[in-house]
Amino acid sequence: MVGSSEASASWATLRATRSNPPAAAAEDRARRATYVSALEQAEQLFKAASVVGPATAPVLLYYGLSQAGRAVIAAASSVRDDWRLTGHGIKLGNLTSSLPSIPVYADGARGSFFRLSEVLESPTWGKSHAIGLSQLWDALPEAAEWPIQDDTDRRPAHRLEYHRYEQQHPLLSMAVCNLPPRLTQSAFPGVDLRTYLSSYPTLGAYEYVKASSNPDSPPDFLLYQNGHAELNVNVVVDGGGQTTEARRRALFQQIGSRHGTAYEDFYLVPAIGNNNRPMHPLMTWWAVLYTLSMLARYQPAEWSEYVDVDRSSFAVSIEQILSAALVVVPELIAVTIGDVREQAPTS
Repeated sequence: MVGSSEASASWATLRATRSNPPAAAAEDRARRATYVSALEQAEQLFKAASVVGPATAPVLLYYGLSQAGRAVIAAASSVRDDWRLTGHGIKLGNLTSSLPSIPVYADGARGSFFRLSEVLESPTWGKSHAIGLSQLWDALPEAAEWPIQDDTDRRPAHRLEYHRYEQQHPLLSMAVCNLPPRLTQSAFPGVDLRTYLSSYPTLGAYEYVKASSNPDSPPDFLLYQNGHAELNVNVVVDGGGQTTEARRRALFQQIGSRHGTAYEDFYLVPAIGNNNRPMHPLMTWWAVLYTLSMLARYQPAEWSEYVDVDRSSFAVSIEQILSAALVVVPELIAVTIGDVREQAPTS
């Protein structure tokens, strides 16, 4: 596996914070030591993952992210004394289940996954509501073209394109990109679109642009060559008054989940399982990498089959998601640290 200049830039950004950590980490000697040491370990583990193959990369990537999680919580201004992470806080069901169906759930109220999810306001779920790996996988934008279970019930992350208007206007307008062909080919596209988008609760109340002024007109899909499509939708801002560009942008950022530092890197992300809101992107990566790492460690023979491109339909998708992790996760770590350093104290 190979790293990239984007990953190097993200690690450089993180390294630059270590001589002058976020205030929450800087004010306590032990907390500062954890922040800088955890980031160093995370970087080394990710760099080690970049030079090995998929047989062992998940283990290095997961533990790199786990160490980065310690830096995130050390940097969080909302966390006062309870900033040390212990235990995984996440478990799997039957590891011999088919890869897409492996059950994933939070374990305990103090483990790393649970505690960091709490700080990031990301939902968790117990064993009775365990979620199959494929649902977590699909919530990663990088998995859109590389599913591990390509069925009609997929709910992937969709990139959002913001439409900018400098003048005051009551509507936030944006495009939902890469909608599946089954919607454009449906005999009842409007009904099926509503059903489909109900899995994306942050969108809230919306109206889609129709193909004509007829009230019964179907959605005005813009078709791609690959059969997918995008659709413009409008959301009323501030009750419909004349609203500024800044207010529309703020609502857009509430609807979309940030997977990067640029505005175009906002995604409409599904709520998974019984959750009523999407997971924080860092925690989705956490759950996916944890699952892959556990398979690599405790089911090495089965994992070797999964990553064998000559025998496994999962192999290339796994390769692609692991390669994406090398680039995307460091950027998410940097973005998340920037977010949590500004949180209001709660604990």
